[in-house]
Amino acid sequence: MDDVRVPARRESIPAILWVIALLALSPFPVTALLFSYGPADKAAPALSALLEWSAVVLSFLGGVRWGLETREPNPRPMRQVFSAMCAVAGWVILMSRGRTPDAWVIGGFIAAFLLQWLFDHQTPDTPSRYPVLSTAVTTAACVSLALCLEKALSA
Repeated sequence: MDDVRVPARRESIPAILWVIALLALSPFPVTALLFSYGPADKAAPALSALLEWSAVVLSFLGGVRWGLETREPNPRPMRQVFSAMCAVAGWVILMSRGRTPDAWVIGGFIAAFLLQWLFDHQTPDTPSRYPVLSTAVTTAACVSLALCLEKALSA
């Protein structure tokens, strides 16, 4: 008999989750726009806020992944390790600020968000709504960070 896979039913995303996601991602474009186009006296604090928020959100995404994995009957250790490493990566990248150029720090966060996103999208047994929400947050973060990277490279 042929092994026929039935695609998982697409879960709808409740409006409250979209509201929370939009509120959580709103600091990305706001701080990126302030850094890139705002008054000169707002640029440094805006970049600091963006980088700090990036570390927080990376930790949050790793925590969500950790929570999804721990609900499994047999949690997969490597998935849990990677989830915890997202928080560590965010902290290490943030702590490198002042020791490396801001462009490298910004690029590090872009890479970390993309790795987290790739990990989320290749992981089996996740609710179908999670990758969609993860993509929204990752897109907001990476586009905002890329805008700042362009300014940091030209400075």
